[in-house]
Amino acid sequence: MSEYTKQLKLLRDAAVVDSTSGAAASVEGNTDEDASHTKQLKLLRDAHQHAAVVDSTSGAAASVEGNTDEDASHTSDLRRSVDRPFMTTTSGTFLDSVEQIETKYKPSLECSDFGGMTFLKNLMSSEKKLMIEDQVKGNESSIPSQIISFGSNKMDIFVADYVSVVVSHPNVPNFTGSGGRYTLEVNGSFKDGITPSALQHRDTGQTSLTTMTKDIHQRNDGIAECTEFIDYPVMLVDNNIDANNWWFFLVSALKHYTMLTVVQPHVMGDYQKDLKILHTIADGNYRLPFLDAFDFMFADGRGKDSEQLWLHPPLKQDVDESVTMVSKRYCFRKLIWSPGGSTGGDSMLINRSHPNSACFSSIIYSYAAYMKAALHIPTLPRPEIPRVIWVGRDASPEANPTSHQKLRVIHNQDEVLSYLKEQCSKLGIEFMVADFYGDKRETAFQEQAILASRANIMIGVHGAGLNMFHFLPFNSVVVEIHMGTTAQKNSANFVNHIHEGQYISVDGQIKDRRKKGMDEKHVWGVLQSAIHDWEKLGVK
Repeated sequence: MSEYTKQLKLLRDAAVVDSTSGAAASVEGNTDEDASHTKQLKLLRDAHQHAAVVDSTSGAAASVEGNTDEDASHTSDLRRSVDRPFMTTTSGTFLDSVEQIETKYKPSLECSDFGGMTFLKNLMSSEKKLMIEDQVKGNESSIPSQIISFGSNKMDIFVADYVSVVVSHPNVPNFTGSGGRYTLEVNGSFKDGITPSALQHRDTGQTSLTTMTKDIHQRNDGIAECTEFIDYPVMLVDNNIDANNWWFFLVSALKHYTMLTVVQPHVMGDYQKDLKILHTIADGNYRLPFLDAFDFMFADGRGKDSEQLWLHPPLKQDVDESVTMVSKRYCFRKLIWSPGGSTGGDSMLINRSHPNSACFSSIIYSYAAYMKAALHIPTLPRPEIPRVIWVGRDASPEANPTSHQKLRVIHNQDEVLSYLKEQCSKLGIEFMVADFYGDKRETAFQEQAILASRANIMIGVHGAGLNMFHFLPFNSVVVEIHMGTTAQKNSANFVNHIHEGQYISVDGQIKDRRKKGMDEKHVWGVLQSAIHDWEKLGVK
């Protein structure tokens, strides 16, 4: 067992989730109940109060132990026996968290519009019902569908009640998702002037999900017989999620956090079961560890409990081999989604300079704090001596780097790490390495996050891996070394948006241009400066 694996195991065994686990960032001292709220804010709080009555999980951690639900069909649902960060949080709701943080830090109106309460209120005020209510013909027992849309700030969000998705895929063994087709069915009629094209994203033209058909089937005789009726809220995650790149993936996570902040009033209070995640992502990406984050953040909080839509029980039945396509119809009590992968999140987390680069963002601050709480990352006291983590880069031929990535390969990385570790050891500083590639490529998402969270200073060559800085304690330092590459602003902007911590950008010095070797003594000098800067951050 490697040393970093031992450290992770010790940390997991010792970690005790504190009172903030599963909580959106609650800010102490903000008890102003007289502030003016929009109708959406009131609706959200009313829904939360109702949830506290309906759900036996009253309290901060949303524990569901001792549930006595008489419905036998619920007793087999293991999600009921764990803490559920989405349904109840110590601050009440995601929106409460954002509002409290904004009250404390008081960003400008421009910054609030960029990534705060004004951003959210603009989305909420765009709420629109797309379908005619109570005008479904045919079977009197059929329940009409309703779809509510939100659209602002390059983000489109949909909440649908009583709709179905027909999943059709080739009748072949071990189907992996390629060639699958998803058809959204609604029971009823769209309002005058609204067509199924209203479900297309305004910028990307995507409909519902990347892989979902553009044909939205309308029915006026009730939705046909269901393969399964899913009575708890479901969030669909489309296949346009980059599960290989830390930056783009975390932008997608922020986008979904923002989406659920907006739709929580439409989800909370009606259910005794928790949110469920279903993917249309094909096996090749679905099995990557990054996607576990959706379950930790928005579902049961204990790891990958999500499923791919076409494999959701009941599994496909044996059919005549002459049948080329297999179809199943899943009916949903509540379905939520936002098309376009990271589209929308990338209007706040931006990897370049922009007019709002220096803005504090209450949404990003709340998202970062909530993500760490949902991953059960303990809040540790600030140490007297910092811990340092180096973000490694795969220099092996198997990495098959692009021409741009080759510029960032350090051919003497082992030599540099050995020198830095030796120098840190002399100062009593723990030096760790995040090298999640090669045979460590499939390390669980939570384990990667927990290892990074133990550090106070992160250092490495420019690349997406430095975005593991999201998991470090607030008031940490990130050092980005550039090796002939254009300096992007991922880490710099993130530090600005949370207004805690420090970002340092330096040019790496080459000591052997033929072998592309980095000058380890120069790097040590940079790291020493970062240590001093971290110490200054702790001075009150």
